[in-house]
Amino acid sequence: MPQTATACRTCGSLDTLPVGRLPDVAEFAGTRLERPLAGGTLQRCSTCGFLFRTPIFDDDAYLSLYAQGSPEIWEPRDDREDFRLIRSRVGDAPLDVLDVGCYTGHLLATLPKSCRLYGVEPNAAAAAIAESRGVRVIAGHWHELASAGQRFDLITACDVIEHFSNPLAFLQGLARLLREDGRLIITTGNAEAWLWRRLKARFWYCQYAEHISFIGPQWLARMGGRASLQVTELRSFSHSPLPPPVRRIKTLLRTAQASATGTSLPRRRGSEAGADPGPLGAGLTKDHILCVLKRV
Repeated sequence: MPQTATACRTCGSLDTLPVGRLPDVAEFAGTRLERPLAGGTLQRCSTCGFLFRTPIFDDDAYLSLYAQGSPEIWEPRDDREDFRLIRSRVGDAPLDVLDVGCYTGHLLATLPKSCRLYGVEPNAAAAAIAESRGVRVIAGHWHELASAGQRFDLITACDVIEHFSNPLAFLQGLARLLREDGRLIITTGNAEAWLWRRLKARFWYCQYAEHISFIGPQWLARMGGRASLQVTELRSFSHSPLPPPVRRIKTLLRTAQASATGTSLPRRRGSEAGADPGPLGAGLTKDHILCVLKRV
């Protein structure tokens, strides 16, 4: 059963406010559901800046949904920008690298051959593909790593932290798996991005049922220390090339109009009747962040 949460799931503050209603969804991790999942409400914590979906399900329910997900839904067609940024920070030294939520192992398979590759992946079909790419999938959930006693030079989690109910607990667990000079690199949507703050619950990134927790630089600065981690780098990026400036400005104006009136994004002139105008704000700004953290 869904759990109703009024307090912030990371700092415990009761100073949280509803941002807006989220739509019901009929799909989870690329798989059509028998019954739609209720969207619930988007809440913002005024104390730490955490943005979160409520109510949510328990971890077992989500693991079951991920296990049923499509093994192709998150397989990138092209080289992802965050993967490229991570590779540029790896170097040629032999490293033990753990990718949490490795899916089919696409990122790990592109790292230097000197790296020893490990993954965490709950979807069995995706994990099998990762294994075929030379990744040793050592767990289906990061909780299972606590008793393994293994440590890593680099841990990556790309578009993963937003899937966990408590991102602080997630960071704390990963920090304990780092070697003394190890690094943690996470990428996720930036909950403090200006367009997201304007569109609120209508922003594209929080429309997916899998996305339940959203963070930004403010949250990382305030909460990273609780995980014994220090932010050493923050970089904004976009998963897709941004449109040319003139077209981007026109689309931003249309998006602002849709947000102000509470309507769907108007179709461009010449588009087919009934065409899906797409989610609000997608692909218009650098709405993601890459964060590098090290153990304190």
